[in-house]
Amino acid sequence: MGLYEDLIESVKTYHNEVVKDVRVGVVWSAVKSKGVGISLTYSNIYDEVEDAGNLVGKSVKELLQYMLTFNLTKVSIGVATFNSLFDKPKKYENVNMLDYIESIADNKRVVFVGHFPISESLRKRAKEVIILERTPREGDTIDTAAYYIIPDADIVAITGSTLSNKSLESLLSLKRKGITIVFGPSTPPSSVLFDYSVDIIGASIVKNPQFVLDAISQGGKLSNFKKHLEYIVLKKEAI
Repeated sequence: MGLYEDLIESVKTYHNEVVKDVRVGVVWSAVKSKGVGISLTYSNIYDEVEDAGNLVGKSVKELLQYMLTFNLTKVSIGVATFNSLFDKPKKYENVNMLDYIESIADNKRVVFVGHFPISESLRKRAKEVIILERTPREGDTIDTAAYYIIPDADIVAITGSTLSNKSLESLLSLKRKGITIVFGPSTPPSSVLFDYSVDIIGASIVKNPQFVLDAISQGGKLSNFKKHLEYIVLKKEAI
């Protein structure tokens, strides 16, 4: 089995939960079942969700299967469904992940997969900072360079949205050394990620479900509902 199959198997206790709401916004998707989970929306004009209009009332298991497809709209729904199954874990830390990365970046080669707001102080502390991005901005590097850059990185920080665009598993397979972090609102607080070379997970828990559902369905960006999320950090025991 691969990452997505293992994720689905890890929540089999909840496979019979009923899907209560599904929102697919321009930027984010959200699913309500046991709780509310979110995922960055990936799609193209050729993606089709055949049962659109009839997803509410389906079992969680049915929507989790969407993660196994390569229809990225469906994958986004599947990831949001998976994320909807998690309560706040008993053991976690409240840490600003970018601040944490800066604190361990001294003379390190730091690679970000996804565009994050990188502080000047982090750039000064690190030996090198590289941002890999599918749609590069000025100063970024195209993400296809990951296969050459990630293996030699001391710290790799990957956006959780790579779970929704089906690139996370291949990115994790490139690790040779150092610390790998997966973080962002699409990231699930699932220990399964630790089995795939992830050392630190930065996930989010939805605190105000109805507001987040409404904001997402009204085209909201993260800035519209960020204060209604709680960010939590999980670490491997060895870290």
